[in-house]
Amino acid sequence: MDRSDRPAFGAGWPRLAVAALILVLTLTTTGLPTALAQDDDRPAGVLSPGVGSRLLELIELEGQEAWSEAVAGYTALIDGRALSAYERAVLLRQRGRARYELDDMSGAISDWRTVISLAVLPDEEVNALRINTGQLLMVDGQYRAGINQIEAALARGVTLNADLAMRLAQAYAQDEDHDGGLPHARNYYRLTEAEGADGRQHFSVLLYYFQQLGLVTEQLSLMEEMVARWPAEKANWTSYASLLAQTRRESDAFEVNRIMYLGGMLTSSEELVRLAQYYSYYDYPYGGAVMLERELNAGRVEASVRNMQLLANLWRHAREWERALPVLERVATTSGIGRDYEAYGEALYRAARFSDAEAMFVQAINRGGLVRPGDTWTYVGNARMEQDDLTGATRAFRRALEWEYSRAAAQGWLEFIASKREILAAGERLERLTTIETCEIAIERARRQVVVSEDEYDSEGRRVLDIPAMCEPWFDTYGNRLPASERI
Repeated sequence: MDRSDRPAFGAGWPRLAVAALILVLTLTTTGLPTALAQDDDRPAGVLSPGVGSRLLELIELEGQEAWSEAVAGYTALIDGRALSAYERAVLLRQRGRARYELDDMSGAISDWRTVISLAVLPDEEVNALRINTGQLLMVDGQYRAGINQIEAALARGVTLNADLAMRLAQAYAQDEDHDGGLPHARNYYRLTEAEGADGRQHFSVLLYYFQQLGLVTEQLSLMEEMVARWPAEKANWTSYASLLAQTRRESDAFEVNRIMYLGGMLTSSEELVRLAQYYSYYDYPYGGAVMLERELNAGRVEASVRNMQLLANLWRHAREWERALPVLERVATTSGIGRDYEAYGEALYRAARFSDAEAMFVQAINRGGLVRPGDTWTYVGNARMEQDDLTGATRAFRRALEWEYSRAAAQGWLEFIASKREILAAGERLERLTTIETCEIAIERARRQVVVSEDEYDSEGRRVLDIPAMCEPWFDTYGNRLPASERI
């Protein structure tokens, strides 16, 4: 142990920080023996004059921080004469303290364990040694032995405080006994809160146990407290949102992320993109598109193809086709990927720009890499239908028949086109017959009119009729039905 980290004994046996274990070791003052006096609790607890006199000399060496000399002196006393159990306990206690000051942890532990086993000192002093020994054992990596010492002191009347609860919780954690340590973590939290402390360690320790034991509901409750107490802490909000999602409270997690955004906590491109994806997931693509576009324009979100694709998809899902078009065009021309041209074509189609949409769909097919090319051929057919190009649409729908997933739709469109052509043909026939009948009536009416001028006859003496222009494809100027080969 580095001497800068090791506390010196004094009136309160100061604190020892051990970073590796995140433990804070506080060694309790056991007090000095009353030399040559009757022990209050144990009638036999009396030091002989020789031992008492020498003990006072050694205590003076301790006051001068001559720890090595003190240890040597205590060892000489212990090994050099017959001692009562009480005298041995007193000397071992003091030697353990001196050894501790010399960074001899194992020596201090050994001496104090022997004192405890002798069971001749007052209960209060023995319990203090149990706590000190337990802490040293924890520092030495002997977590279970340390736990046993401190819990023994608690069982013998030592009052549990936040400090001891914290040490036990941390030692159980180091020993990976989370079930055993959870009550101590709870006590650490409860006692620290009762003291009105401002620190966060008791939250962290209890949260750690909840996490290790998979107590998600308890984690969520604790995180709610942490968010309320430290509203500016981004990590707390992030954990809170994650826990909400784990407990199937996704909409609440979304709202938490929105709060973080409005509070300026989401600053990285990845965080802002993730929030935009949240908007899409919770069926609010318009809000996500507005937010993402704003952050792209501000430069806080990277203008990568992937992020532009996300923006375009958000506008598409929001059915804001005009706003999606420039983004989709940029994505398609930048990536050169068939799927991006297909998305651009869809937006053009939705914006009623059918000719442009057809061109983009064909471009998408030519570039390849489409997930469902049969559907893209169906889109081509639809765009051509909107332009009244039934022949071109038929060709497209026939290509869509090549894939099973698009076959039914394509077949339906082909049947529709066939039906439409039949209807158009029937309409044309009806229109033709109606026209011919109308012309026949008009010609008959013209024939019945009285001739008023010789100009109504041609050079051969045949009467020339004034027939309507619509009749010219079917009748000549004399009112005779034209054969099919002569029709216009």
